[in-house]
Amino acid sequence: MDGSWLSENSAMGMGGVIRDSAGMWRGGFSRGVRHGDALRAELLALEEGLSFCWEGGFRKVSCECDCLGVVTLFQDRSMERDHLHKHYDVIRRIKCMLARDWGVYVSHILRDVNSVAHTLASWGVRNVGSNVFWRSPPDFILLPLGRDSMS
Repeated sequence: MDGSWLSENSAMGMGGVIRDSAGMWRGGFSRGVRHGDALRAELLALEEGLSFCWEGGFRKVSCECDCLGVVTLFQDRSMERDHLHKHYDVIRRIKCMLARDWGVYVSHILRDVNSVAHTLASWGVRNVGSNVFWRSPPDFILLPLGRDSMS
């Protein structure tokens, strides 16, 4: 998953890809909304991705994120200090999702190997008001898919 933010119009894009254990495409998503910041975009992308995984019946999930700030927020799952955070609402919703009866591991990856999610998030930020789920890869994602598979 990945988030994207354009400061000039405060637009956020969220995107991600769901792959099975063999790395095959199971779905991809993009969403674009107004009013936010870069960290909120990353958090909303994580929430959206986890929601799709839960609804899709996936119960062992490895979530890869290129934003270390987001990953560290969920390494400590206590909620005692979360209410002080600017994005408390999203953090709380994600922690509630993580507490469900499933295995979710949130890990940090390098931006270089997150091309597909980055491209989907960028599509979302350029298409504010969009909320799309692709069952098969759209044409514009084929090059990033190849890049990520070679990494």
